Order: sequence, then C-alpha cells, then structure tokens
Amino acid sequence: METILNSFLLKSIIYSLLFYIVYKFVFALCGVFRKPKTKAKKNSKKGYRKPQKNQELVSKKVLTKDEIIMLDALEQVIPSRNILVQVSMSAFMTTQNISTRNQFSRLYVDYLIVDEDYNPILSIELDGHYHKYTQDKDKRRDELLKSAGIPVIRFKEIPDIKVIRKTISRYI
Repeated sequence: METILNSFLLKSIIYSLLFYIVYKFVFALCGVFRKPKTKAKKNSKKGYRKPQKNQELVSKKVLTKDEIIMLDALEQVIPSRNILVQVSMSAFMTTQNISTRNQFSRLYVDYLIVDEDYNPILSIELDGHYHKYTQDKDKRRDELLKSAGIPVIRFKEIPDIKVIRKTISRYI
C-alpha cells in the first residue's frame, strides 16, 4: 500500500512539474508574437514624459496685480484681522440640503475677513472688468452669503483707503 501511495505521489509531482513547464513555455511563446511594450520617453531633467502642449500644466501667480493691491489696502485698513483670499465657500458654509450645497460648492469669495477664531465676518468682492459677464453668478453668491449671515461688500475697482475704511467700518 505504501509503495502505491509513494508511486502516486511521485507521479503527481512529476505531472505538476511537467504542467508548469509546458504552461511557462506556451506563455513565453505567446510573448514572442506579442507587440513589445513601448516605454515612455523620459525628459532628462524631470524623468517624466514631456506632456503635450494641450496637457501642459504650469504654475501661475495666486493673485492678479489688482488683487494684490486690494489685499495690501485691506491689510492697512484692518491690520488686526485675518484676511483670507480666494476662499471656497464650502470652507466656511455648510448645509444638509444637497441642492443648496451644490449651488455654492464650487464658488469662491475674493476676500474673507475672519475673527480670531476664524469665523467669517465679512466677504469682500473686487469686481474687475470680467465681472460684467458673471453678474448672475455674483448675485446668487451674494444671496447665499446673505442667507448664511455673512455680509458682502462689492467694489467695482480698487477704492481709496479712506473709502475702504469707511465702508468696512459698518461691519467690523
């Protein structure tokens, strides 16, 4: 009985090895007829494939020249307050209503004045020349902020520091 078992075990091992060898050979043979994979061309500086012109990403300044001037003016007028720039409305507003949340989830405010605990106090918008095309969007943004209890000040251009001080003093 023991020799039969040993013989059966030996045959099983031999058949398994034979199957493995044939399996590897067949797949190696199939690989010969397969089109070889092409490797991505490497850019010598970065080690990555150079992106196509329409796919190229480049960094840019966070703020425009006018936005920087306005930020400097705001910092002069209210140096004791934190001024955040280009803040997503979903960062400081929330609701359980998904429909309402979708209305502001991709909107930003130009400047958000916050208190020492980073609660929003006031939103300031600098409407440049491009804002004439987004008036409906701006109106909806203002309505959403108002419903959240956050006042909005809009400037069509960069005002004088005295005008900024006078306008903001009503809210801060």
